[in-house]
Amino acid sequence: IIQLEVADVGGFDLLDPSHETKSLEDLPRVSMMEDEDGNCHLRNLSMHVANSEEDALNLLFLGDTNRAIAETPMNMASSRSHCLFTIFIEGRRSGADTVTRAKLHMVDLAGSERVHKTNAAGQTLREATYINSSLFYLEMVIVALHEKATKGRVHVPYRNSMMTSVLRDSLGGNCKTVMVATASAEAEQTEETISTCKFAQRVAMIKNSAVVNEDLDPTVMIGRLKGEVTTLKEEISYLKGEAGEGTALDAEEIRELERQIGTYVASRDPYATLQIGKMTLTKLKDAFAIFKNLVLEARANAAAAASGAEGGDAKDGSAPAIKGASGEGDGGG
Repeated sequence: IIQLEVADVGGFDLLDPSHETKSLEDLPRVSMMEDEDGNCHLRNLSMHVANSEEDALNLLFLGDTNRAIAETPMNMASSRSHCLFTIFIEGRRSGADTVTRAKLHMVDLAGSERVHKTNAAGQTLREATYINSSLFYLEMVIVALHEKATKGRVHVPYRNSMMTSVLRDSLGGNCKTVMVATASAEAEQTEETISTCKFAQRVAMIKNSAVVNEDLDPTVMIGRLKGEVTTLKEEISYLKGEAGEGTALDAEEIRELERQIGTYVASRDPYATLQIGKMTLTKLKDAFAIFKNLVLEARANAAAAASGAEGGDAKDGSAPAIKGASGEGDGGG
């Protein structure tokens, strides 16, 4: 989770603990950089992990208390900046090799102000000027996106402000955009209300086709490919006759084979491979014996569960041991 405040003097990290001891002017500015692929990166902006909904809400409330507000003739507690609260979510189904990623921007825009009504001066005037200009740049981007979809326009002026640059992939990218407009019912605020409704109408004209963001997990893919290479090498060696029939497995080797088979059976990865080391005819026979024991044990447990307590003394739920190539009778042979 990140929370960014975009004010007239620059961007600030609302979750920076220095807010408690430093004034706004002394806090490090959040700077924006763009890589060769056009992706924006923010410097001096901390990212926090939230393990639950409660943790996320606590971060939201913490950042909200650090926002810049001031009293104006139109609002007793007016926001003097824009705020972006961003949640990055990543998930993967058990056994899948793809990772699903999503990003949710929740943006609180400061309201536009008519200076001739507020009689703003000094710092309040500078803040109002920035708020109005940044909203104008945002509207320019929205109009450009609509013209791009309907009239074939090429350029979209994202770089006019920090806010439009950060929101680039949430306006014209692979996204869904929703706007909630707050309007005043007071007669003296009619001009602002009409302006807000027109702005919301322009946002509604943006048409995007969102698809799920799925990427292959390189760690899972590398591990799976290594396993496949090892298995193929063992199969080639066996087919060439290099391994031969092999000697009988001792108790330690049987236990290791049982462990490998247990790991393979318990894995929910549909692409998992059985790693049994050097492949010999004797080891294959022992592996089949272990698999048969597992099947017999599962059948016995199912029958015992179906019959309940009846006949519990006669059937203890265990499967008869199968003798394998190694001559053992304890699970592995």
